[in-house]
Amino acid sequence: MDSIFNRKLGKSGIITSPLGFGCWAIGGPFRMDGLQDGWGEVDDKISKNAILEAIQYGVTFFDTADAYGTGHSEEVLGDTVKEFRNKVVIATKFGFTYNSQTRELTGTDASPDYIRRACEASLRRLKTDYIDLYQLHVGSIPHEQIDSVIEALSKLQFEGLIRAYGWSTGDVECARIFAENSNCAAIQHAMNVFGYEKGILELCEKHQMASINNAPLAMGLLSGKFNADTTFSSQDVRGNAHAWLKYFEGGKPRQEFLDKLDAIRELLRSEGRTLVQGALAWLWAKSENNIPIPGFKNPEQVRENAKAIEFGPLTPKQMDEIDGLLNSIEQ
Repeated sequence: MDSIFNRKLGKSGIITSPLGFGCWAIGGPFRMDGLQDGWGEVDDKISKNAILEAIQYGVTFFDTADAYGTGHSEEVLGDTVKEFRNKVVIATKFGFTYNSQTRELTGTDASPDYIRRACEASLRRLKTDYIDLYQLHVGSIPHEQIDSVIEALSKLQFEGLIRAYGWSTGDVECARIFAENSNCAAIQHAMNVFGYEKGILELCEKHQMASINNAPLAMGLLSGKFNADTTFSSQDVRGNAHAWLKYFEGGKPRQEFLDKLDAIRELLRSEGRTLVQGALAWLWAKSENNIPIPGFKNPEQVRENAKAIEFGPLTPKQMDEIDGLLNSIEQ
């Protein structure tokens, strides 16, 4: 399938499909702060088939992290795309330390020495000699530390180990300092029709950076498959009490988001789209800088997401109607 439109990773000149795929779920189980941070057990064969399906549908961008499955996600992605390396854009992230034997995140480290070690380890797992986009994964660090991170990433870029760099953060001030003092290509942040940090998107547009949207489907809530009776197990990140978990509480979807979805359901399904495809179309309509990266665990999810490209963005009229409906609920 030919993409109708493409995206750029900021000023880097790297061209990607308008949609990427996030590889958090295919990393399998791992723990953070004593809680499950994975999406349940995975079958690597199914994960690899899903990645190949994505490539066949014209999706060229894959976002992973060394933290996902404490390296396992990178290994699965690297094994799968090694024969297609020149056709795909690989983004990965660093900053969380981990124990790969126990599959547990142990802390954070954004020192220059650690950044280099982490990069070299990711290159080995990804079976490649360069990373297209290398991103800091820790959401906030002391402002005085940002310069040393920029310097370390610039050195890796100069050496050809990475082509571009960015930050996965929702911290507007950290993102601003980073953008104003570096050659940052992208900021990754949570963004979907339920909400986002406007300051981050404004920075991306002002500084010509890609806005990479994680949680574009609100961790699956925008699929429409869940209701007030849905319960997630403790083996699924959505069934745990992470402080940052926004859309779920007590292992169940939060009613306020179910209500919002009901209000905009038919608009998202316009012109024959599924809810998933409508949610992605909303992001493309919101900004030309946006690159949503929905997660996946099987080829069926990949196909549904990738087919959203055929529909393209929502219209300005549809966007206004969605805004009106959501505003009426929030008042």
